[in-house]
Amino acid sequence: METLLFAPDLYQPDYRSAGRLASDMRRIPDMRKTWSPATGPNLLDKTAIGTYDVHMANVPLSECFAWTHELKEFPSITLATDAPRRHGLVARGTVLLRSMAQVFSVPDTPFWHAVAELVFGFIWCIRDAEVACRDCVHGACSASMVAAFADYHHFLEFLPQVLDAATQRLVEYINHVRCDHAVDGPEYKIMDSCLMGLQTVYLDVLHPKANRMQFPGGEMRSIRYRLVNSGSRTLTMQVRLEQDPLSRDDDGLVDAVACAAIGMHDASDRRHDNQASEFYNLLTIVDAYRGVEAVDMVRRFCVDVWAWAIDHAADWAILVAGRILAWQVYMARYQTAVLFDHLVPPEAGSRAVVDPYGDSALNELNPLPRSTDPRNYDLRFRCQDKARYDRLLHECLTHFHSCPGCRGYDTASWQQRVPLIGAAYSRKYTKCDCLDTISTYMVLASTDNLWLAADPAAHYTGPTGEWSSMLC
Repeated sequence: METLLFAPDLYQPDYRSAGRLASDMRRIPDMRKTWSPATGPNLLDKTAIGTYDVHMANVPLSECFAWTHELKEFPSITLATDAPRRHGLVARGTVLLRSMAQVFSVPDTPFWHAVAELVFGFIWCIRDAEVACRDCVHGACSASMVAAFADYHHFLEFLPQVLDAATQRLVEYINHVRCDHAVDGPEYKIMDSCLMGLQTVYLDVLHPKANRMQFPGGEMRSIRYRLVNSGSRTLTMQVRLEQDPLSRDDDGLVDAVACAAIGMHDASDRRHDNQASEFYNLLTIVDAYRGVEAVDMVRRFCVDVWAWAIDHAADWAILVAGRILAWQVYMARYQTAVLFDHLVPPEAGSRAVVDPYGDSALNELNPLPRSTDPRNYDLRFRCQDKARYDRLLHECLTHFHSCPGCRGYDTASWQQRVPLIGAAYSRKYTKCDCLDTISTYMVLASTDNLWLAADPAAHYTGPTGEWSSMLC
């Protein structure tokens, strides 16, 4: 069955392209009925995507092929599932509809506020549209809107009303990059990565929901696939271009930073993913291949990446992780703030001892050598340039003391932080300083509850409720 999303002519759009892409999305129910393990490899056989992000070009096809072979059973280890109930398209506030209204004409209703936050905002909240190419930002946001027809297939509600407009904006994004940016520039690679993510989300919705966890062979490939299907690699390249446009192209470093960045989402979301038997979570992937609890290994890796970033003044690596965490906390769908505020640390001696450097794939990605004190997760301790760490933290605390919109962020509970993040998004239409301060602070000094959320030995004591795995 022909789909433009996987066709060799995707990057030569014509007047029919938007309609063909819309048909691809409308075809999802029929594609689900005929799905087999060979569906992914067959669709990816002649794709144009991967032309520019060559480093990742073969990852989706290789991962899909791996699922056609004999699968491994998930190891018998404890997985945390106690958490607040998950929601569908539920709005937190009203400040983000203005960003989506610059591209899509939608009514001022709670549903479209939710779409502005969760779908359009997944890109807009992580990007600084006042610094980056605005057409590229809006184009990537439009790709996210198209991806929602696969990602949120089970609870679309009114989303089909904007399908044709979303695919038209996506075609305009492709044409914008082709006409206005150099073919050897980073914008082509970012566009390619963005559309590769759209492909993987499309493929992921076609197969039935798992009732138990299984996995293929090849940990590094599965991790890289997670960087694609989560959008983390795309967001990392976007924020790097925005913050450091002259930086040297280094795919391995981008993978490392993207891995630490998606750790913010995956650690927060892990309990929900476990309830739904979702394999594509960074910690779950490491769990599967190591056969032991992964939280210490992923935490160690993230601390090392951020210490490298501080020592090398690569603030983009801090910002992309912090902005993703801020978005995660703000979204009402995930109830992350409720989760973080109701976590009880593990009792002494209740956790198995795991080597923080026990995962070979994370070690391969890690930009730093092994720490002399592997179980010391203090970021300042790991930095060589402790003065720079101190200066960055001092700037955050000074901002929280003086800024009316951010005042008290450092001492607030997670639920009290939600409206402060909302205020930062409101200011972001003109300046990103509040969001960047919040994002930097959380990475520097406020990740303890994030790691408790990922830890099965930590207990959740807050409200719970039944919810469908289709919401995951």
